[in-house]
Amino acid sequence: MSVNIEILSGLGAKGPAAIVVEAQGKRLLLDAGGALHSDDTITWANNLDVDAVLISHDHIDHIGGVVELAENVPLYCTPLVAKALPHNRPWHPLPERGTLEVEGIIVTTGQAGHSLGGVWLHLAVEGGVYYSGDACFESRLFPFDTPPKAAIALLDASYGSYDQPQAHCVQAISEHLYQPLAFPVPETGRALEMALWLAKEADRRQLTLAIDPVIRDNLAALLALPATLRRPGLDHSIRSLLARQNAYSPTLMLMCDRSDTPEQWPNHHLLHTGYLTPDRRAELAAGQISWQRWNVHLRASHLVALADQLGATQVVPLFTQLANNELNAWHGLLGERLCTAQLLSAHSRLVTLSSLGSFACPQ
Repeated sequence: MSVNIEILSGLGAKGPAAIVVEAQGKRLLLDAGGALHSDDTITWANNLDVDAVLISHDHIDHIGGVVELAENVPLYCTPLVAKALPHNRPWHPLPERGTLEVEGIIVTTGQAGHSLGGVWLHLAVEGGVYYSGDACFESRLFPFDTPPKAAIALLDASYGSYDQPQAHCVQAISEHLYQPLAFPVPETGRALEMALWLAKEADRRQLTLAIDPVIRDNLAALLALPATLRRPGLDHSIRSLLARQNAYSPTLMLMCDRSDTPEQWPNHHLLHTGYLTPDRRAELAAGQISWQRWNVHLRASHLVALADQLGATQVVPLFTQLANNELNAWHGLLGERLCTAQLLSAHSRLVTLSSLGSFACPQ
């Protein structure tokens, strides 16, 4: 019995997620990420041969590459995530929290604390392989479920060694609310919890607010799910927000980030709270937009806590730079558990790696 893991994309930089786990004679693809930038192309799907695909959530860097896959390859995702699939793409349901068998491999899912319908994935092979997808402990809306033990942990490290708590982020954003602001946000991610927070702040400060209809629809979809799939005590706030009319000339605007050009809101300053494309970074440098993080990924101490809880002996930080100071920081945080390798091979729970960086798992 053996497990081979190949990180096709997502190691060593922020980029599309695509990981192949080969076990029990089957090859499962974990996520099928698309390009983050319009002028980029993805190459991980070239000549790819897999038996099934598991999608963690519906953000483009995790689902945008599905179009590159053959339609006869079985694809698994939660029903809400399936809404983002290419039109008429066949799919099989993943539970929001539960277990199923995929190609003879037991797969467990749980809430990842990051987005609507998003889950982490656990494969019951060789001591356990855990893939977080994008994950967060600090969401005010989405719960994070404790996963089973896993010897190998493939973890969301999008924030690198950053470790500021969510309370710090919220306070920093609140200091911008004296001016007309537009918040471009991913429609199934932080948009939902930021909508609830902005509604509360608008009432407290006597400001007017408008929320994109798509975000409202997603809040309604969340409300229709079993209550255990959202943080407790929020149903009244969600219903109140859904009943609230958008202001005609709002001070605060929360909208989907698919069309966030400044020209569309000449009287509002854009405040971004997540990943910035190179064009947006140029606008930030020129003072045309502002940026303040709203935590939606694991910060460093939470990644370490998750690795500890899993009992992982090999930990791969994904979607982050793994060079120079950042690599040194991860080595300090994870010690001998740190893996910076593209290829992992597990035989009887002994893991050997071919290193891509200064540190690799012990031979």
